[in-house]
Amino acid sequence: MPTIKTFEQGAKILQNTDVSSIVTGLALGIAEAQERLDNNSVKQITRLSETAIGGKSLLELGFQPAFYAFEYADVSASINLKMAIQEEFEIDFSLAYDATKKKGYTDEHIQKIENSYKEEKYREFKSSRKYWTTLSNEHTLKVNQTTVSTSTEVGSINRIEETAEKLSSDSQIDRVDSQVIETKDVESTDHTNEVKVHNYNGFGMLSLMDYYAEDIGILKIKDYTGLSIALNSSLTLGGSTLSDNLTAIGSSSFKLGVKDNDHLEVYFAFSKHHALDFAYSQGGSPNNTDFLKEKLRALAFIMMNDTAVSVKVTGHTDSVSGDTFNKDLGLKRANTVKNYLIGLGVNEAQITEIDSEGEQLAKVNIGNDKNDPVYRKAVIQVDTNGNDYIFVAGGDFDFTNSEAIADWNVANFGILQKYEKTDSTTITKKLKVQSGVSDVSVDKTVKSLTDIETELNNTNKFYAQVSGDIVYLLRKDAKIEYTLFSNSNEEITIEDTSTSTQNLSNNNDTLEIHKVINSKYFAKSDLKSIKDPKISAWSGSLDVRYARQFGMSVEGNASVSARMVAVPPPTGLENYIQTVSGNVTNSSGN
Repeated sequence: MPTIKTFEQGAKILQNTDVSSIVTGLALGIAEAQERLDNNSVKQITRLSETAIGGKSLLELGFQPAFYAFEYADVSASINLKMAIQEEFEIDFSLAYDATKKKGYTDEHIQKIENSYKEEKYREFKSSRKYWTTLSNEHTLKVNQTTVSTSTEVGSINRIEETAEKLSSDSQIDRVDSQVIETKDVESTDHTNEVKVHNYNGFGMLSLMDYYAEDIGILKIKDYTGLSIALNSSLTLGGSTLSDNLTAIGSSSFKLGVKDNDHLEVYFAFSKHHALDFAYSQGGSPNNTDFLKEKLRALAFIMMNDTAVSVKVTGHTDSVSGDTFNKDLGLKRANTVKNYLIGLGVNEAQITEIDSEGEQLAKVNIGNDKNDPVYRKAVIQVDTNGNDYIFVAGGDFDFTNSEAIADWNVANFGILQKYEKTDSTTITKKLKVQSGVSDVSVDKTVKSLTDIETELNNTNKFYAQVSGDIVYLLRKDAKIEYTLFSNSNEEITIEDTSTSTQNLSNNNDTLEIHKVINSKYFAKSDLKSIKDPKISAWSGSLDVRYARQFGMSVEGNASVSARMVAVPPPTGLENYIQTVSGNVTNSSGN
């Protein structure tokens, strides 16, 4: 049966049904039944005439055949159509707003919402609901039956993630996702001796990689034959393996050996993906607290100094929630790691592949719907083009008493690059950035990531937070979208219960978006502003109909009812019987 998507298509099935053929067929069936009855009576006559007793047939002895006819016959037919729409989404979107309270929400935002609800991941939950607000706003909300307060954190990452955690505190909420839907990039306005600036996913990412707390050396080994690399005046490496040479470096503050197909694993807390958390101690071993910051820094230095080194990043999740949701979450985690490396200075072209396996690994190893931090990660796979590398900081490495290789066309091993310890008393880096054409501007001199964080917080335009070797920035006026997902409720409710003091301090651009996906057959959504006029921005409606795996069937039945009575034999037959038997025939049936 072809897929039926609309009631109109189903109606056409009825229109095309040949009801007259059904009735005609039933009537012909009655006629055929009468013919068979008549044939049966003739067979009786033949038997009576051929069966003899004492030289006379039964017919001559007075036996008569029985004849039957239908006194009346009723023919009826009916067709029943059983149908449910199989169309996935039929969206009718209308919107009205008070232009004086619009405060930055654009038609592009609305289009993004409409498009996002077509994504497969929304079908994996019974219901979902979106909530928009400006990052600086602070609200008290009632999510289903749970009262929560949005975050008051001043750190950019903490503020957005803590609000998401609080929104998910209701027992009926399975997942909360968050994203920056509108902001302005942070841009450097002076590229001389600058703080490096990168933008991703709404965050400005600032780094200070050319500040060296110790002498740093990067060693490259193409061939171990005759290896001899002087780290200082008294230590020369000459081991035959990467492990041997790492062991020989005994007094550095940090060292890392990298060989072809090495892996680094970055772990994430449940549902999180915005930034790397180097204090997160769950997951496998080694975890994020086991020198992950230093390892990624070393990898970045190696990649920046040898373009032959590349990586691919694959995101993973545990097996909680659906496959599509987790595939998407895994990809977000992979991209977060990718952009962390870019923020440190790695050329994007050296990150050759970004992929997500979602929950696949977790489902194979631990089964479905399992919450396990071991699988919430992004895996970096390193391609060194067959070479080995050693990153060494301080200790045994001496910038002055070591020599970098000038020509790698003829060298098989040596020091690829070296950096001298920066004098912290003389370092001056320019933090000269802007966000928006003339909106936010900063022109300061800094010496550390902490200085960058402080200066940007002092503008009162940003939330800033250091994570690893990156300062993450979010504008205070950034628009944030939170999406709540539930597999328990057919509808998620959010009610603003903020105090009057909270409302006075908030921008009047908070927007509540209601979206319900009913797992039975129908979903209806309303896009409406929160009741308080101080924070009312939009009003309108979003009507979405959705059916899960429902098809159409056409069922029919036909019936006939008839009453049959005995009738006298034909008159000619009666006269013949009288002639052969010499008896008077009784015309009543047996």
